[in-house]
Amino acid sequence: MRGGHFVETWAEGTKRACTLRQTAMVLLAIHFAWASSATTFCALAQPNHEAPSAQDEGQCAPNALREQSIVIADQKLVEGETPPATDPEDEASVLQPIATVSPNIPDLAEPQAIAQVSKREDSVCAEVKSPKVSSAGSPAGSSSSADESPELLTMAEIEVASFHGITPGISNRINVLRTWGDPRSDDTQAAELKYRFDNLPAVIVRFDGNQVESILVQLAKPTSTSTLIHKLNLQRLRPVTTLDEEGTAIAQVFPEHGVELRFAAQEIGLAIASDDDSKTSASPRVDRILIQSIQAEPFLWRAEANAKYHFANTIADLEAALRLDRNLGTVRAQLSEIHLKTGKAITAERYAAEAVELDSQNAAFRLQWAKCLRQLARYDQAVEKVQHVLETPGIAPLIRAQALNEMGLLASLGSQKVAKRAMPLHSKAIEIADRLAVDDDPLVRLPAKQLLVEAHLAVAVEISVGDWQQKDESVPQWIERASALAEALIAEDSSYLPLRLQVAVSSLAAAANLEKPINPLLWIEEAEETVTEIKTGTLDSLAVGQYDWQLGLAYFHGAQIEHRRSKPDSAIHLGELADLQLAELAKGRDELPDTAYLLGRLYFQIGAVHAVHYEDHLTACQWYDQAADRLLNPVPVTTMAAPQQHGDALVSMGVSYWNQGNRLQAIKVTEAGVELIEQAVSSGLLEDETLQVSYSNLAAMHEAQGEEDSATRYERLAREIMDPMVTIRR
Repeated sequence: MRGGHFVETWAEGTKRACTLRQTAMVLLAIHFAWASSATTFCALAQPNHEAPSAQDEGQCAPNALREQSIVIADQKLVEGETPPATDPEDEASVLQPIATVSPNIPDLAEPQAIAQVSKREDSVCAEVKSPKVSSAGSPAGSSSSADESPELLTMAEIEVASFHGITPGISNRINVLRTWGDPRSDDTQAAELKYRFDNLPAVIVRFDGNQVESILVQLAKPTSTSTLIHKLNLQRLRPVTTLDEEGTAIAQVFPEHGVELRFAAQEIGLAIASDDDSKTSASPRVDRILIQSIQAEPFLWRAEANAKYHFANTIADLEAALRLDRNLGTVRAQLSEIHLKTGKAITAERYAAEAVELDSQNAAFRLQWAKCLRQLARYDQAVEKVQHVLETPGIAPLIRAQALNEMGLLASLGSQKVAKRAMPLHSKAIEIADRLAVDDDPLVRLPAKQLLVEAHLAVAVEISVGDWQQKDESVPQWIERASALAEALIAEDSSYLPLRLQVAVSSLAAAANLEKPINPLLWIEEAEETVTEIKTGTLDSLAVGQYDWQLGLAYFHGAQIEHRRSKPDSAIHLGELADLQLAELAKGRDELPDTAYLLGRLYFQIGAVHAVHYEDHLTACQWYDQAADRLLNPVPVTTMAAPQQHGDALVSMGVSYWNQGNRLQAIKVTEAGVELIEQAVSSGLLEDETLQVSYSNLAAMHEAQGEEDSATRYERLAREIMDPMVTIRR
């Protein structure tokens, strides 16, 4: 399922009629424009207004068709300035705080052997990227799969290599002169000294003051990378391929030992096709070897190359860089991002806070902090951080767009009044990202396109849960366009493949809230195929766990949909698949406040199928017993933990417990559900009508128990909701 195939799913399993390419061609032929946040979604003030469609969000603006849009057509916009964002003061106030070697290869001596020449090979480790990182992220000399990949080294194993007894960062000028003798030049105090060893044409030592900074070894003739890696015993290590400004491969770097293999000029540009150099069609030849002190930067290059698929390696590289330089705020921010992906929200929040402490002016760091706080359900603090970002003068447009989208996500979790403000925020984020999505700089263009996908999905889900008319027609349009945007981005950079999974999960999450049930199985298939494809590129347990968790969410939402479609067998099957995916993974995600709640909802969902469709309250209660411990514990409002769903689940469980004669448990869970709904009503999250059934149930239960006072009280509360004038007459 790609691009326009969302409509197929909504049409109850209509056969696929278009290929991805055909769909993309149709969608890319259409042009849209976005209005400013002041005019977009202009009718939002009215409750239960018609849901904004993906085509009409600019119709309120008089200049709605003033230019083409990257949202649908990937081409340059009309020349001109980017329109200013909404006033920062307005944006900020939207929400309130709520080796044996050949003669041509240098001997890399043990670092300890400074006073004598060693013939032993030194083990150098790496898989890095240069100032510009290869998008493929495929190093030579190592395997891409986790069980075959080089093992992670400890800091004790991170040690600079030596050449003929001289170690960069450790040896000094006197060591060089005593060990190697006089250089080829007369000036022994020069910034660099040139030597010649055996068949090596030149060995250049560079100094920082009197300390050796680096050693550059010129080989007698170019040697293939694979041969050199083998002779230097580097096979188990993870190199990173570095690129020049044009994106051409120029070297391989081994961060743990400070070794860089530089390609000969005539070899530069040869592709390194796989992680295993023996499998490449062409192994670039090396004519120089650079040895320098261990530095943090090469670890960061390698972390960047692995960030999307090799979480464990990325964390190890970032932590290594942090040990080498404790003042790297960027490293802490990156560690925050990856820990947040794997469910370690508390750890992620700590790293983000430390990054801000190191650089309080960095808006990206503060925005990452806000994302952590949101996932920890610390909403007032999250709003404060995003406000600070939006109030920061001169922030980059991309950061502003990301902050607006984040504020929209926060608004959607607030009261009904506050939630209405989410749409204009997402709309403004889309407008800015739309313009940035044609930027020449990939560091701007690609994140902007990713933001477009995420913002479209957020709008779709929020429409599905909100009080909108024609939701069943509007939501598919937003999802369809998000899917088309995601596929275009994946075609440009395959490392964005996880976006396809995100689209599938969000589609199912939105569909689970709509009145007209859809066939979820095509989206389930999409999620399964995408996870399988992702896993072909990594066996990293942390990365696999993240994507398996998303697949579990897809199964969970699918079970909800099948329950509403009166497909009990399919609902139970998907629920059990979700249990298999989520139960074990949940143990590693206990820092997120809604993890236990999600499992409780899952077990309730399976039980509800037995109770509603099979009228098997005995089996239902067995599942409810697993759900009760998790649902009876109060949890904050999150994207997963909606108050009405939480309270209604407990009330529904009470019915089955009552039918099985477990009256005390029935009253307990029903009262807990009522309390949750009451709190949501008092907070403006729900209307009081949502309490009517719950009060009536409790009235009947207490009456059957002979508890007349309690029965009368709940009966009166139920009548007051049905007829507010009852309160006045009394």
